[in-house]
Amino acid sequence: MRVVSSIDYSVLDPRDAVIFLHPEVEIRFHALAAFLAAGGRAAVIDDYGQAAPLLQRFHIHRANAPASPALRLQDNPNLPIALPAPSEASEREPNEHLTLRGVDQVVTNHPTALRLETGIELTRLLMLPARGQADALLAVTGVIGDAKACGLTGAPSGAPPAGHCGRLLAMGDPSALMNLMLRYPGNKNFARGLVSYLVEDDTWGRRGGNLYVLSGGFRQSGSYGDASGWRESVLEQQAALLDWLEEVRAHGLPEPVSIALAAVAAVAVCIWTALAGGQLYSASTPGYSRAVPTSAQGGFAGRFAVLSATTTDRALVLMELKQTIEGSLRLRLNLPGASTASLVDGVRQRQLLGPAAALQLERLLRRLGAAELAVLSTRPLNVSDRALRALHQGSMDLLTEMKDHEEGQRDLRAQHG
Repeated sequence: MRVVSSIDYSVLDPRDAVIFLHPEVEIRFHALAAFLAAGGRAAVIDDYGQAAPLLQRFHIHRANAPASPALRLQDNPNLPIALPAPSEASEREPNEHLTLRGVDQVVTNHPTALRLETGIELTRLLMLPARGQADALLAVTGVIGDAKACGLTGAPSGAPPAGHCGRLLAMGDPSALMNLMLRYPGNKNFARGLVSYLVEDDTWGRRGGNLYVLSGGFRQSGSYGDASGWRESVLEQQAALLDWLEEVRAHGLPEPVSIALAAVAAVAVCIWTALAGGQLYSASTPGYSRAVPTSAQGGFAGRFAVLSATTTDRALVLMELKQTIEGSLRLRLNLPGASTASLVDGVRQRQLLGPAAALQLERLLRRLGAAELAVLSTRPLNVSDRALRALHQGSMDLLTEMKDHEEGQRDLRAQHG
């Protein structure tokens, strides 16, 4: 028997056995299940620890102990007395299970009961008699694997077993196996029988393995065998990481890790200090005496700087071009508040442009109007440099043509005058 503070599932042998007493960490299901399936044996003895998730995977659930036990020590309901469960063959016959040899009763201390799922047939070992309610189950055991293949049931006489079976024993009170409780003969005999049950020879031969005893906040590592698969391996690695984080939270980082982190932090501070201290000081000009950027100025210079900036949306440039054309038309037509359509009609009526040029003006203003919609809807407008130059050149050509037309009419009036 080895009392250890950590367990590495990868080094377990099918001949070994493990006793978990009041685990304060969640027992890894996949690693333990693979160990039991290979023929290993385990006893999980827990009342208010972290064994409930594991037992649930084996269809065993934690339940409340009877509020009014029929048998109790010193008339204390928190110290109920458990009795051997009746034999499966007959309730009148004593239970001959190895763990119950010499056991007439077991004194418990604040135990929890166990409840089996419907259809799960396991061997009942200890019961808590109750008054006014059904008796509660305290200890149970069962075979992990194919009992027939292991030679436990239905095997021909003398035929060697075709496989190995493990054993799992669950009990709802680790206090019953403490030193002070072992003064009671039934508790002592049950503890002796429990150890014998876990280490006795199997149907396939002599075991002769190790018996490991773990309690409290023990550490777990490794995976048993190769049958766990990638999913189980990932879960095991995740559980190992969670265990490490829990250990760090409870006891802090290990001393070598703390020293390494402190050294890294000290080097980083030294590098930062050297870089910050090695920089030459350059006096910055006060804000009130700095030159105002052209784009922040008003008037024509500021407007030109904003429109010519590379970060300015092209829609603003096209909108500026549209406003320039419309402003020129309103001035020539003497229509200060005219809309775009009214301006085009005025150009046609006064024959400031020929029919083809007037149609070109209408199309140009319609396309430039798309830029105005883009600005109002705050969406970017994708216009290439080539298209922008073409729109600008078309606008200039139309304005030049109107100017030439006006000068021709002025010269004609001067000749007739």
